[in-house]
Amino acid sequence: MSIISALPKPGDVCTLESTGSPGVCKLLNDCDKAREEIQQNRFPQRCGFQGNQPIVCCPQSQAVTESIPPRRPPGDISRKKCQEYARYVYETKVPPIPLINAQPVTRNECGHKVVKLIVGGEPAGRKEFPHMAAVGYEPNPGDLQWLCGGTIISNKFVLTAAHCLSDINAGNATWVRLGVSKLTDGNNRQQIRIAARIAHPDYRTDSHYHDIGLLRLEKPAKMNSYARPACLYLSPNIRAERAIATGWGQTSWGGEGSNDLLKVIIELFTQNVCDEFYRNQRKLKRGILNDIQVCAGSMKEEKDTCQGDSGGPLQIYHIGDKISCMYDIVGVTSFGKGCAGSPGVYVRVSNYIQWIEDTVWP
Repeated sequence: MSIISALPKPGDVCTLESTGSPGVCKLLNDCDKAREEIQQNRFPQRCGFQGNQPIVCCPQSQAVTESIPPRRPPGDISRKKCQEYARYVYETKVPPIPLINAQPVTRNECGHKVVKLIVGGEPAGRKEFPHMAAVGYEPNPGDLQWLCGGTIISNKFVLTAAHCLSDINAGNATWVRLGVSKLTDGNNRQQIRIAARIAHPDYRTDSHYHDIGLLRLEKPAKMNSYARPACLYLSPNIRAERAIATGWGQTSWGGEGSNDLLKVIIELFTQNVCDEFYRNQRKLKRGILNDIQVCAGSMKEEKDTCQGDSGGPLQIYHIGDKISCMYDIVGVTSFGKGCAGSPGVYVRVSNYIQWIEDTVWP
């Protein structure tokens, strides 16, 4: 039996021996770099021959322009990541006492159930919102202030409001705290320094529009049932009448922040209703823009998001795709008039999927 190896042909991959960089086998006349080398009395690296025509190893940079890969559709990577992150709902543990033929046990560590949303607020349960992040500032060494919220969307990035990237009094956001519902709880807590603060390119401090930002962490967070990413909501049309806002914010305007993570179930409002409350706002020169903003709150009860909830998520249950125990992030808490009695305004996440994906998963 004989082994026949195929001779190199145009289009095959090669490696340039002089630099170790990738190349593509091409006919000599099709490779400008090789012809330049011959004019300089240098011999280009050969792949072989096609008839009597030399085939040379041409630098990859020349071939790249011929075949530019298509840009992936917005949302493709987010869907895949949603499926990937859902596996952190399950934890596999080895029995603590060695037993003969003992097998690891996989348990469902889901911290919430899909229930009918009734307007109201209360403390969140343990592991109920494992994607929550507290955003901290350190104006003086050791003086940590947790003034904003955020959402874990990968092991290296937290989604928040652009105005939370820095505070006029406390300076730049410097830390995130993950894995806890009580801020003072030391169990399962991860505290990671922020490496970069990235505001959406269209955000301006004198405007409420495009108030969305990303925090890149100095090191990857450990993903488990206490700290794991949420899914991003991809459709501009929210398939719900109510949603859940979460944060460690004030329970009343000007009050103290909460040590316990709080959740509040609020109603989604139309653009017209929201416009009634936010007419003539200096930072809303074009009014409420439905394409990039979401309005939600409660007119009857004192249930809304407060100052310290800025940057935190507005979420609904993820339904379908055979994915369980996940939330879809439909909004990022941006601003409001006080803590209740008028709707709060949230950044509509679906409008920024392309920017988020290009930044987090380039």
